[in-house]
Amino acid sequence: MRFASIVLLPLALASFVAAGPVAEKRASFTLSNGKEAQKLNSKFASLSADSKCSDGEAACIHGVFAKCDHGKFVQTPCGGGTQCFALPLVNSPGTSVTCTTEADAAVRIQRTGATGGIKGRDLESRASFTLSNGKEAQALNRKFKGLTKNSSCKSGENACVDGEFAQCANGKFVLTPCNVGLKCFALPLVLSPGTSLVCDTQADADARIRSTGAGGLFGREFHEFDSRSVHAPAACKAKKRDGLSERSEDAPLVRRIAQTDLGTLAQEWQNLCLKSGGDVHTNDPCVQLAGIRGINALLANADPCEQQAVADAMVDFAKSKGIKNKSALVAYATKYATHPRNALNINGVVPSTPFCQRAPKNAELRGLSHSQLDGVDPGLFGAPNVDIFPFGQPGSCPFGKKPDVKTCSCH
Repeated sequence: MRFASIVLLPLALASFVAAGPVAEKRASFTLSNGKEAQKLNSKFASLSADSKCSDGEAACIHGVFAKCDHGKFVQTPCGGGTQCFALPLVNSPGTSVTCTTEADAAVRIQRTGATGGIKGRDLESRASFTLSNGKEAQALNRKFKGLTKNSSCKSGENACVDGEFAQCANGKFVLTPCNVGLKCFALPLVLSPGTSLVCDTQADADARIRSTGAGGLFGREFHEFDSRSVHAPAACKAKKRDGLSERSEDAPLVRRIAQTDLGTLAQEWQNLCLKSGGDVHTNDPCVQLAGIRGINALLANADPCEQQAVADAMVDFAKSKGIKNKSALVAYATKYATHPRNALNINGVVPSTPFCQRAPKNAELRGLSHSQLDGVDPGLFGAPNVDIFPFGQPGSCPFGKKPDVKTCSCH
């Protein structure tokens, strides 16, 4: 029974894989897909790890992807900055369960014509504190704009300083940088009065505050950042391939450069894993590192370091007790580490996907990084969960290499 779900993996991956550039269009099933996704997300809100389930059933539990095995949910955390949601399919009737940002999930469901947000709730159902939470977050973000690392503070006070998380110790702010593409913001709580300070993309933070009815990040009277104002270095523009267009107001907001080989890629790991002779039950490596974490790490909204983390886990498995095909598993891991990630059109540009800025755990992966798909902009980097930034900033070159904006290359 355990391996039946593994054999069916390519079918399960169908909802994650698309061929070539895709422009989303309304179809007869579009609205019903959106409403079905809302129903599932509403259902998921009441689930727990102990909820009853049917084998093979996929769900989201407290933002974590879960799949039922032998009548019990097995949970797999999403990558950094993402949560698990039910989303409407685009090209056929139905839904998929996957990891993405809350803002992206809301936009996908809204685009189907379904009203009421991710769970189908009407605006009237907002809590009494929702609007005040949004306004409080705006006030804090306005305050933070005037702070520097040398600003006076009270011990234990938290703030955002120059986009970094800051905590006051002995009357002085100690700064902690956010991950690549993320900045520190004050955001409104959803289920109770108050705010929290988190690292997020500017687009997602803006969407969360706007959803309270309060306007943008700093309040409507403040000029808000426009990602279209980010420009690639001149040398990178010269490298743009034929067929790549500049940003346009008329450009489609959602268009993917996706890949048709992801199902085959996942199946290859499964086949090697199942005949490895190792422990294929603990943490379910043949499925988790193939069709769940393995595929999610190659999607446009994945954390920049998740692909490397999956490759490291593959090498760890290859070195574990009882393995008979270590060389083949390691060779696959190195191939996986250099595989491109999907790219998404954001406001009229398809940016390159950011590079991880951490060294891999295993020596076999040192010096390796994911490649970029043909058709991405070589001078701009970003993703649905990472604000667009120009070549030359951290994340525009693989770990250990430095960007040269004069040549648009990494050395």
